[in-house]
Amino acid sequence: MAWQATPYTVPLLVAAAASFAFAAYAVGNRSRGGRVLLWSFVGVAGTAGVWSLAYAAQLSASSLGATLFFNRFVWLGSAGLAVAWPAFVLSYVDRTAWLDRRRFALFWVVPAAVVVPVWTVGVDPLFYLDPVLVDAGGFRILEYAPTPALLGFVGYTYAVNLFTFAVLGYAAVTRDGVFRRQAAVLFVAGVAPLALGAAGIAGLVGPEDGLVDFTPIAFSGTSALLAWVVFRYRLLDVSPIAREAVFANLSDGVVVCDADGRVVDNNDPAEALFPDANVGVHADEAFADVPTVADAVTEEPADDEFRVTVDGGGAPRFLTVDVHDITGPGTTRGGTVLLFRDVTERETLQRRYRALIEKSPNVIGVCGEDGLLRYVSPSIERLIGHKANEVEGRPVIDLVHPEDRREAQRAFERAFDSAEPQSLTHRIACADGSWRRFETVIERLFADTREVVITATDVTDARRYEQRLQVLNRVLRHDLKNDTNVIGGYADLLREHVDEEGDPYLDIIDRKVRTLTHLSDQAREIDVALHSDAGRTEIDLAALVERLCESLESSFPHATVTATVPESAVVSADELLESAVRNVLENAVVHNDGDDPHVEATVVADGDGDRFRLDVADDGPGIPPVERTVFSEARETALEHASGLGLWLVHWIVTESGGDLEINTREPTGTVVRMWLPRAAEESE
Repeated sequence: MAWQATPYTVPLLVAAAASFAFAAYAVGNRSRGGRVLLWSFVGVAGTAGVWSLAYAAQLSASSLGATLFFNRFVWLGSAGLAVAWPAFVLSYVDRTAWLDRRRFALFWVVPAAVVVPVWTVGVDPLFYLDPVLVDAGGFRILEYAPTPALLGFVGYTYAVNLFTFAVLGYAAVTRDGVFRRQAAVLFVAGVAPLALGAAGIAGLVGPEDGLVDFTPIAFSGTSALLAWVVFRYRLLDVSPIAREAVFANLSDGVVVCDADGRVVDNNDPAEALFPDANVGVHADEAFADVPTVADAVTEEPADDEFRVTVDGGGAPRFLTVDVHDITGPGTTRGGTVLLFRDVTERETLQRRYRALIEKSPNVIGVCGEDGLLRYVSPSIERLIGHKANEVEGRPVIDLVHPEDRREAQRAFERAFDSAEPQSLTHRIACADGSWRRFETVIERLFADTREVVITATDVTDARRYEQRLQVLNRVLRHDLKNDTNVIGGYADLLREHVDEEGDPYLDIIDRKVRTLTHLSDQAREIDVALHSDAGRTEIDLAALVERLCESLESSFPHATVTATVPESAVVSADELLESAVRNVLENAVVHNDGDDPHVEATVVADGDGDRFRLDVADDGPGIPPVERTVFSEARETALEHASGLGLWLVHWIVTESGGDLEINTREPTGTVVRMWLPRAAEESE
């Protein structure tokens, strides 16, 4: 058989060789990717190779008989590609429902209706009319007139291809990451041969005489694109099945590596965490800053979870890494999937709570229903000298004083049966053998667990300080008052034994005795105010002021006391409000050195009417500035001390009543004490 050389033979042979090589590669790697996707790709590559090789033989044949003989194989390749290409595209975009047996059989109807007549009857006269070889500038090519059957088949293939291009274009637009790039390259690889073939039919390219089909010739160029998408974007290693629903929309970062440790896919969260983890990059380079991740990829995966820390733009980010082997049953290792979950917020919160517990001034423990300590905060060593690991696992009752154990055991048992916290005070043994007193609260850790959390607060020093205050208070209230009464009694007896010149001295003694007695009474009232559980109640301030003014005028006949009050002024105040008002009224008279003290008490509605104001004005010498400072700053030192406790008592009671207190100087002389007290609810209405 005689052969002729054409400028299209070599490109066609290159396209055929590349196509067959891709088909062989896919068969050799059939353990990767989806089964339908892989075999449809083998079909595309194989039929394209048959088409290219047969067309190279057709163009190289120099006789009409040989040309028509090889043309039969051209029809076999083009008809096969008309089935394999749409099957490949549909499987790639996960439309495998179109590829069941019944529907897939429809793809074979037209191609089979073409191939069978070609091989049984021949292309002349079914598809070609009057075929002849014509000179095309140095070589001879086939020329013919197309039949309606040929035009119908060409129209069918163009319609099918346009449909597949639309599907690939949509995938390239809607997908992201590596699959967007895959779809875009496949789109170009599919459009280029069709466009070049259409240009040849239109006479835009090729010889002036005769017709050269540039569709298989374009396979030599698109083979490079297929090589790019197969090897660069790992077309056969990772398929896009359900990716939009699972992979791309995950909030966690996902990186997929092949058996060689190269990144073959990732999603947007993973790219944000690891900018170097690009497709095609080896894991050692992609995870250079976190070598434990690279080791998980390159070593045999253990399907385990571990934690890593990465730089989050100045602040560390904490990630958990799940490693999963994607090896299929009965196959060699296929790759590794890395799932990165950002637990920065949870880790930060846990570290914060851990720091709070470790630095807490309290001892915090968790105990099970068996009575054994399962956790003790490190603060236990600082407070009582025991190390946490030495106490954990021991019965919680071991450290409690023997005399307090029964009460502690009962509180512990009640905590498991009640949702209310159980409180008790007991002693705990220190490492040096001493005992310290703690106030402990025991409560359920969670409603559905059989564990309790124990919070123990060291109150040893506070109790000791409180005991000392109680002793001092008893001395001030009881012993001091008794002794002053004795002094007063002896001073009265001395009046019968001294002359008139000694009376002024006895008057001074008597005045000081009354002052000390008054001081003792105020100390008692302050003790009641500080330790009383009295709550707020409704008090008619107008009636209270009027009654106390009458009592004051009876006790101090030389004083002029006036009260200006409304018919009613009901306030919500502490039950000890009477002590505060009485102290202010008495101080206005007692500390006035004039012969005729004047005191004016006025009750008025203030502001928006939600409070009442009590003004107590006098014409005395006024309260010294140093005492106002002590009162306003709520402190007392050795150099700055109030001459009495009255202002402290008034301040505490008014504050507990939800009111305000203010002391101002009155012109030309005297003081105005103002109290604001909240109006009672019924009074407000």
